[in-house]
Amino acid sequence: MAYRKEYITKSCICIATGVALIFIGWSPALGQKRETASSERALFRKRQFTYGAEKFGLRILEAVITLEEAQSEEGKEGYLVQARVETTGVTNWFFRMHNRFHSRVDARNLSPLRYVKEIHQKGIFSGEKQYTSVLTFNQGDNRVIVDGSKIIAVPPGTQDPLSFFVKYYIGEEIKPGEAIRMTIYDGIKLRQVIFNTKGESIDTQWCGQVEVICLESKVPFSSLGEREGIIKIWCTRDRRKVPVRIGLDLPIGMVRFELESFEEW
Repeated sequence: MAYRKEYITKSCICIATGVALIFIGWSPALGQKRETASSERALFRKRQFTYGAEKFGLRILEAVITLEEAQSEEGKEGYLVQARVETTGVTNWFFRMHNRFHSRVDARNLSPLRYVKEIHQKGIFSGEKQYTSVLTFNQGDNRVIVDGSKIIAVPPGTQDPLSFFVKYYIGEEIKPGEAIRMTIYDGIKLRQVIFNTKGESIDTQWCGQVEVICLESKVPFSSLGEREGIIKIWCTRDRRKVPVRIGLDLPIGMVRFELESFEEW
């Protein structure tokens, strides 16, 4: 029975890793006319979000997301968003994860330039997986170059998992009662997703009782044979729009990420 619980825990981690950077960053697709909080761009140099996730009362996963101003390799002004996702505690006895992701985003239109994911994980049940994948986005002709060779045609406004975070956090305003359509490509599959939004008041680990906007969507998971799960994101209803909680309601169980710290420089 204990082994089965750890197997389910491992499965939750695998799925959570695949979507962790997506659910933190999902936002409205480009091309929609929405209010833009352009003044936010000058208010910070760097911000960092730290999250923890528990399962069966045990801490199984932690994620750190940083967003900062940075120039691209081509010299374009923009933003760099980075994330690391790691297993913690007793989970490492059965499954280890040390994954890294980063995305460079053009400051002019908040579109992705380059997305890199470095996957390094090993488990008793799942074996070892280690690889690096690089996506180069060309918004001019709506194409993505995968690992320097494979070319994929994508719809206008397609973003990578992390550039969504910049798009929503820097340039978009999200209001209750909306149906937000989005397109995302992570090098594996192109997905069209719709998020519905509503206002709530919740009790959080980071700041206690707070007014938030909850984004909710049903999403098929390839790791579960395209069976649907529900993703929820709770963001503070203020200028900072801090994602304070992220929930994954999966066919095999629930995983919830709580914001533990938020720092800005």
